[in-house]
Amino acid sequence: MPRLTAYHLSFKSGLHIGQGAESLGETLSHLPADTLFAALVHTWRHLGENIEVWLKPFTQEPPNPPFRLTSGFPFVGGVRFYPMPVDLSSLFLPQTLRDARYGKNLKRIRYLSEGLVHKAQAGENLDTYLFPPDENEEPDRGVALQGGTLWLLKDEVEQLPGSLRNLKNGVKRSLRALRFMSIWQEQEVPRVTVNRIHQGSTIYHSARIVFAPGAGLWFGVEWLRPEEEIRPNLSFKAGFEHGLKTLEQQGLGGERTSGYGAFEVTRTEEITLAYPQAGQRGLLLSRYHPRGPEEVAASLQPADSAYALVAVSGWLHSVGQAAQRRKRIWLIGEGSLILWTDRPVLGDLPDVRPEYNSQTFPHPVYRYGLALAIGWPGTKQA
Repeated sequence: MPRLTAYHLSFKSGLHIGQGAESLGETLSHLPADTLFAALVHTWRHLGENIEVWLKPFTQEPPNPPFRLTSGFPFVGGVRFYPMPVDLSSLFLPQTLRDARYGKNLKRIRYLSEGLVHKAQAGENLDTYLFPPDENEEPDRGVALQGGTLWLLKDEVEQLPGSLRNLKNGVKRSLRALRFMSIWQEQEVPRVTVNRIHQGSTIYHSARIVFAPGAGLWFGVEWLRPEEEIRPNLSFKAGFEHGLKTLEQQGLGGERTSGYGAFEVTRTEEITLAYPQAGQRGLLLSRYHPRGPEEVAASLQPADSAYALVAVSGWLHSVGQAAQRRKRIWLIGEGSLILWTDRPVLGDLPDVRPEYNSQTFPHPVYRYGLALAIGWPGTKQA
């Protein structure tokens, strides 16, 4: 059974992950795999590596990557969270989905814990593990954090940081009170830009998220050929981890000149999760760009698939080139349920370099779109 190596990122200050070219006023609460991969490529170039050699196994046809990435999702203490599937009928019985008492709660949940993932993969319905619809009722088997955005098992509460579990006098906090505990806060911070010609100032606002102590984002890496050498005495795994350590200080996301995005990385234990078999649905833990019409027909068009589209744009930065906008593309979002095929790798890395009046950017600009999914049993329920 394949394994994921988990890397936990604890951010020193704020984090800004934009969605497009004009998204300073909003930020994501997770780290998309394509954003992480782009940051690593930029770092490898900064370290003097031959980027064409690094990228060749990812961009050849068909791709033969040495590793695959998940996106980065929240962790709190020892509890990792995963994206909620877009099709809730894969988790709950029809009567639960029709119950008006649970309606708002179900829509609010964005991440479920690793313990709940294991139960879902074992074929259990998760209805009995829901936290109570009444926020004043003490939970029995399922607990909420972040106003109901995060959902975990009662048995996992002991893995949360002590600052969350306990009051200042050491008395344990009630389980129902955990729903009101903030794991991260979204903030708007004023910024000033100065016109270089007229010296006039303009105020704008930049969004960031700030994590509570003991919380942050984690991502997983599936190592396919970790010891393969990029160049003599440097394997893909060693190069990856060196790039990640370099990124600690350079930071991830936007507004890094304002101190955002710096982090400390910790490599934790390997995660063992059931991966999808051919013909089975898979829960996407990364964004996914299908490789041609045949892959769209095979993985997205079957009746049991359920997916969300994400528009991705933004800026590109290259040595010796002015900052420019990338092509806008559509990716299949995390939490989507796709039909897994018998191909060893799904997806590709589309070239998003801009084109102006038939003039093309001098080198390819790739966006990571390889699918990494875990097995998700069952089909849509009526």
